[in-house]
Amino acid sequence: MLEWYDFTIYAAFAVPISKNFFPADSEVISLLLGFATFGLGFIARPFGAVFLGGYADRRGRRDALSLTILLMALGTGIIALCPGYDRIGIAAPIVILLARLIQGFSAGGEIGGAVSTLVEHAPPARRGFYASFQQMSQGGSTMLSGLVAMTIALSLPAEAIAAWGWRLAFAVGLLIAPVGLYIRRELEDAPLFKASSHATELPIRVVLRDHWRAILTGMLIVMLWTVAQYIANYFPTFAVRELKTSLSQSYLGPLVVGTVLLFCPLVGVLADRYGRKLVMIAGALGLLVIPYPAFFYLIASPTAGHLVATQIAVAVFMLIYTAPASAVLAELFPTPVRATGISLTYSLGVAVFGGFTPAIITALIGWTAQPVAVAFYLMGAAVISLATVLTLKDRTGEALT
Repeated sequence: MLEWYDFTIYAAFAVPISKNFFPADSEVISLLLGFATFGLGFIARPFGAVFLGGYADRRGRRDALSLTILLMALGTGIIALCPGYDRIGIAAPIVILLARLIQGFSAGGEIGGAVSTLVEHAPPARRGFYASFQQMSQGGSTMLSGLVAMTIALSLPAEAIAAWGWRLAFAVGLLIAPVGLYIRRELEDAPLFKASSHATELPIRVVLRDHWRAILTGMLIVMLWTVAQYIANYFPTFAVRELKTSLSQSYLGPLVVGTVLLFCPLVGVLADRYGRKLVMIAGALGLLVIPYPAFFYLIASPTAGHLVATQIAVAVFMLIYTAPASAVLAELFPTPVRATGISLTYSLGVAVFGGFTPAIITALIGWTAQPVAVAFYLMGAAVISLATVLTLKDRTGEALT
């Protein structure tokens, strides 16, 4: 949860970060520069997937998870402490970019080690339930970022938040460092991993040569997952800029979405019972049908109640689609290269489809002058991912190789 919190809290404070590190004559240009830096963090994720995923497959899940967490703490600390553009000039955005690249490198390897650990400890009949805790933790990070951001917004005046208050949110994220040390000391790799043969050949070479079709399939599955997730992260900016809500009300979005995603284990149980494919189809259909009327209704009547209702509607179907998705990704790859395969697939999917979602939406709304454009982007992702899920072989209940 803290790993994903550290990576996504940037989006919650995109406006003050943009003003501090990317000043420009136009507010839109300043915000686009800030979101572009947010997106560039995703470019580093495939590199982290290759290095840290391979490390997890060769050295063990525990050691790799510990390393990713400490790297994330380093990137978060740099953002929290970096002086603004008014003090160190062009060095400020360069340092922020470096910090985002470190965070992206860390996040690129995290999901492979985490999901592999969960599914390799799970009984075959409960793998969907175990794996769903990964997405629940992402939901927890979204909820935590919304809670921290709302607390800061209610406790400080807007001028203080813009000047220094946003840094408090990153300071909270530094709690991840002792968690990493705890994991290193207490966690054990699963018997399934210990019993698997670990070839001397680089895992990334095996994955690209023997499992490239699985990577492409996984990326298209991840498309809807990541677009929905980063639209949820974009809600505070959307609410302030397009709906003219107060800063504190805008942070209801991450709080609501994160709370809904805490029910991922319940959906994981349903996926184990009725099949992951059926559950994910239901979620994708919902994200195809619901967004346009929900956002149209919200834009026409932008009250706090309608904002929460829209976020709940999107989050429920996001929950249904994403909760079984971690198990599906894990089932695409064999144990000796599972962490590399999951990390690379997810990182490429997020880098291509998710990381630039806030920048794309900002540009689309600016180009069309229609805030409802955010719905069409989500619906397009739903069409592609739904078509991919329909082609999947459902491996619910099968033993992992």
